[in-house]
Amino acid sequence: MTIVAGALAPFSLEGKVALITGAAQGLGREIASLFLDVGASVVVTDVNGDTARATAEELSDQGPVLGLAMDVSDEAAVLAGFDAAARQFGGVDVLVNNAAYRNKANTMDMPVEEWDLMHAVCTRGTFLCLRAAVTQMRNRGGGSIVNISSMSAQHPTIYPNMHYDSAKAGIDAITRLSAVEFARDGIRVNSVLPGGMATPGPDKMRAMAAQGGPKIEGPAIIPGRQVLGRIAQPIEMARAVLFLASDAASYITGVELLVDGGFTKG
Repeated sequence: MTIVAGALAPFSLEGKVALITGAAQGLGREIASLFLDVGASVVVTDVNGDTARATAEELSDQGPVLGLAMDVSDEAAVLAGFDAAARQFGGVDVLVNNAAYRNKANTMDMPVEEWDLMHAVCTRGTFLCLRAAVTQMRNRGGGSIVNISSMSAQHPTIYPNMHYDSAKAGIDAITRLSAVEFARDGIRVNSVLPGGMATPGPDKMRAMAAQGGPKIEGPAIIPGRQVLGRIAQPIEMARAVLFLASDAASYITGVELLVDGGFTKG
């Protein structure tokens, strides 16, 4: 555990409890590791409970961490997960809504069930977890919620991707409204909108296309299109999440923070 002090003390999560969804791998795991390093107790949740618990075990030398199975689209599972976090650590001060579903499907022949699954995980999942977190945060004097959206919520980057882009845009709408609705409770709500990242997601998309899945097109695959000339590392996104989660962003709420290496400006 790294104790953050002095001028950097506002970036500390010392004494805070953070629950992160979809945290068994990729960006979620990176956020969990960083939060532990700055003093938080962390609840790692994932739809696959075995991988959530394995990740928690791997991170346990960094600080107090609990691994739980949680299907964010299932209200009973969400409530059970937050109850477990409260039993273990007393309640949640920080929520990171990171869980997502990233399958690609062609717009014109997409089964409606595919559309529903995307929105169940991304949009309904964000709503259910936010509501459970607010219930606990009200009893703890406030808190911070960071929703993981995407630059594609604001700027088309690849297609076919309509169900994903619309779900992420829905997350940003949730962010804007809940920031206003729960400000009186001392709860800040913000979104981080990542660009491309070196996580398993892009590899999965390429593998699907190679196996006959939807062909990936759009600005994001144009060589040299990225302003900074490289794809982001997960830690670069995790640092943005930490900023918004911490007291360093104590006067920031309702913000949609693009962390896209300038892609949408290029």
